[in-house]
Amino acid sequence: MAESTSKRLKPTDPEEATVVEDRISNLPDSLLCHILSFLTTKEAVVTSILSSRWTTLWTLVPKLDFDSHEFGEIFSSDEEEQSPNHQDRWNNNRYHFTFARIVSRVWALRDRSRNNANPIKHFRLYWHSDSDPIHVDTWVRTAITPDLEELDLSISHPKPFNFPSTLFNYAKSLLVLKLKGKIVLNPPSSSSGFPSLKTVHLVDVRFANGNTVSKLLSCCPVLQNLYLQIYIRDRDNYFKIIAPTLKTLHLIFLRYWEYKLEINAPALEYLYCRGCSIEDILLGNLSNLFEANVTVDHDPNKDYGKKIRDFIGALSNVKSLHLVSNLTQEKVEWYNVDEEYTSIIERMFYEDVPICISSHLQTFHFKGFKGFRYELEFVRHILKTARFLKTMTVSSARMNSEVKVRVLKELLMFPRESRTCQIAFN
Repeated sequence: MAESTSKRLKPTDPEEATVVEDRISNLPDSLLCHILSFLTTKEAVVTSILSSRWTTLWTLVPKLDFDSHEFGEIFSSDEEEQSPNHQDRWNNNRYHFTFARIVSRVWALRDRSRNNANPIKHFRLYWHSDSDPIHVDTWVRTAITPDLEELDLSISHPKPFNFPSTLFNYAKSLLVLKLKGKIVLNPPSSSSGFPSLKTVHLVDVRFANGNTVSKLLSCCPVLQNLYLQIYIRDRDNYFKIIAPTLKTLHLIFLRYWEYKLEINAPALEYLYCRGCSIEDILLGNLSNLFEANVTVDHDPNKDYGKKIRDFIGALSNVKSLHLVSNLTQEKVEWYNVDEEYTSIIERMFYEDVPICISSHLQTFHFKGFKGFRYELEFVRHILKTARFLKTMTVSSARMNSEVKVRVLKELLMFPRESRTCQIAFN
């Protein structure tokens, strides 16, 4: 039970004294720990100097948050651990704590004070330079318990850190997993997995083999949010995103080699993809997809128009589609650019128009319009085929007002399948 704490203020009148009760310190440990959980670990530890009531209270907080940038350099005058070689450098009896030393001391104080009575539920470690894999491994293994709910690691070090396989067997309550940096993932062939995991963020991590992503997803039966930023450094990569419960998917590929991507997620509602090649993507069941934001690489040497049409056709139920084609360095004469891309657009709409355009599209926004003939042709085909279109907006920051008026007049002359469609140019 929390002990009652009060402070007597200096009386303003000799005959009366005012006693002010410290109501915050009288709150139960559970509530105070909840309040401290909104602070960083560094801030929570500082509260230990408030009074004897607060000395070890921070050790009850089920959250540890370490960021090497935030801690920076910390000094002390503790003679017991003073280094004589650094007396002159740090002045008098002050000496320098490394980030590893700080984190290790916090762990030791926490374990010594409460004897692990309150397991960690949230563990965040951002070590931005010269991280030590041995220390990282020790801290992560200590944090991995059946009570852990969120694990967030960002590691920067020349040597890769092998992620502990014990996580796949013991983190039954894990809800959020975020990994960034030279972290090697190698899920075991047989594990009980993550029955509660709903969010996974992987940025520039290393995959032990070609089946790593598939094995990881198979360990997550209720996964809802997946964020992957992958650097393709090896040949023959085949990524399978097969997740029945997935709702949001962010994919960012920075690649040196070709790869294949298969997506089968019937519950998916939002898709974001960058650095994709149309011919390398196989879209399976996306029957619940509502919004897609996709940037694809353009290849003029292949039947690009048909591939774009087939790609859009696979997104048959999408309500909002943001599709961007990256024009990489190509051997195309710029005086033929209108003819080249107009031909591509004609091929796109020559066969059956994707159902997401003809039967679902309601809002269309063309950003970065430059006034090329092929751009006008693309807008014309959309207006001609989108029967439920309500708003067509074309935006350009490179045209003067006179040119904009001329383009708008031309847009207004295009035939529209939708009688209620409004056209705006800004």
